[in-house]
Amino acid sequence: MKQILVLTRMQLGSALDFLNFGRKKDRKKNMSAATILFLGAALFAFISGAYGYAMGQAMQQMGEIDVLPGFFMAATCILTLITSIYKAKGILFGFKDYDMLMSLPVKASYIVASRLLQLYIINMVFVVGFMAPCYVVYGMLANPNPIFYVYAFIALIFIPLIPMILASIIGVIIGYISSHFKYSNIVNIVVMLAVLVAYLFTMLNTKSDEQLVQMGTMFRDQMISIYPLARWFFDGVVKYDFIYFALFILTSILAFVGFSVLLGKCFKKLNTVIGAVHSGTKYKMKEMSQSSVLKALYKKEAKRYFTCNIYVFNTGFALVLLLIAAVGIHVAKIEQIEMIVHTPEAATMIRNFLPYGIAFTTWMCAISASSISLEGKNLWILKSAPIKASTVLHSKVLFHISMTVPVAVITTVSLMIKFQSTGFQAVLTLLLTVAYCYFSAVYGLFINLKFPILEWKNETVVVKQSAASMIATMSSLLTVGLPVVFAIVLQQIDFNIISCITLILVVVISLLLQSYLDKNADRIIAKL
Repeated sequence: MKQILVLTRMQLGSALDFLNFGRKKDRKKNMSAATILFLGAALFAFISGAYGYAMGQAMQQMGEIDVLPGFFMAATCILTLITSIYKAKGILFGFKDYDMLMSLPVKASYIVASRLLQLYIINMVFVVGFMAPCYVVYGMLANPNPIFYVYAFIALIFIPLIPMILASIIGVIIGYISSHFKYSNIVNIVVMLAVLVAYLFTMLNTKSDEQLVQMGTMFRDQMISIYPLARWFFDGVVKYDFIYFALFILTSILAFVGFSVLLGKCFKKLNTVIGAVHSGTKYKMKEMSQSSVLKALYKKEAKRYFTCNIYVFNTGFALVLLLIAAVGIHVAKIEQIEMIVHTPEAATMIRNFLPYGIAFTTWMCAISASSISLEGKNLWILKSAPIKASTVLHSKVLFHISMTVPVAVITTVSLMIKFQSTGFQAVLTLLLTVAYCYFSAVYGLFINLKFPILEWKNETVVVKQSAASMIATMSSLLTVGLPVVFAIVLQQIDFNIISCITLILVVVISLLLQSYLDKNADRIIAKL
């Protein structure tokens, strides 16, 4: 067990190095990072709790408050499943330090256990942040028996286990299929996105005229019909049935142990097959092309981005969601859309908050927040090349913008057409959306330069677990959330005025950050 914990700590250590307050040299810097992450996590829990409270009140009025824990558990399982599929490659198999780890005097089963534990810890952070506020809300509204809290928080530990197993199996299948093609990374990305898009469109086209409570009940019941453990969770935790509660716990443990043993036996073979490289291409002499320095660096960024699956999925999934929203809003059930559009309060609310919703989604991409760290040991090439450091930074900002702005604009225009935004508000919405894309690009790069990780063995550490990526992502709750909070609190002020002030602040802060990076680029890059 000690070796498993040491291996897990090694994997998480480089990513969570900013939580090491023992070093006096970086103590102030680490304290700042930890504070930002704590505030972001607290805000996430608050938002989750606020959503759960609003939903819980509606359910309580309908006499269906007991649906709330089961609904949140089902939603947590689905989100864990979706987000863990692309984590599997990079954590369980296909990781770059595979040869180094397998050469250690450690059993392969211990390495497998440490990788599974690492995946579990990552998922548990999300599960606790999502489910714990729900438990609190349910306790406030339903006033359950104290045994509920005992069962609920014990069950919380086991919720992500089965979704992790299913996600790992799906990830292995996708990795195996893509390994047989010449451009395995592209195939892997396409297959993964196809699976996610198919699932999302299935959810989008679900025909139902039910209100919030009925939707929650229907969602929970559908989950129960395809996932028996959801019923066991509901009957065990909410209805205090010890047999179902024990069945939920034991099944989760046995399935996880069985999967771990099976994975341990075929771990080497899986990594060998999935890590195979396609070869046998024909080389053709072509005319050499020449381009500007910025264009060449931009192409380098694009190539680096699309050859890293975890990078694409972690940052690009939000963009896929926006495109689905842009298309789905025109193919969704027309009666529901017309009902919203012809309801003045609902239509006005959507038009007002549209740029902030899109800005929040694009901010979650955080492409630039990992771009410096992903240079890794190759950063010396850029530092020694006859290239201005500011040009290197410009290429990273430009790539982030080129990925987010087109998607944001398409989504914004599509939704504005559907919800009939016109005149000044339409222009303001479009400008605010683009301004936030630029802000997130510059801010993400700024944060990554403050908290770089250049010594890494696994890209997942940089993209998902590093201080820079977490701070950049969590900051969206503040940069996008604060204007929304002010608009809700200060209802006597016209919403367009608040949006104009927000637009000015976003542009000014972005330009100040850009100016700082341009002036100090050489010094900052040289220190890395």
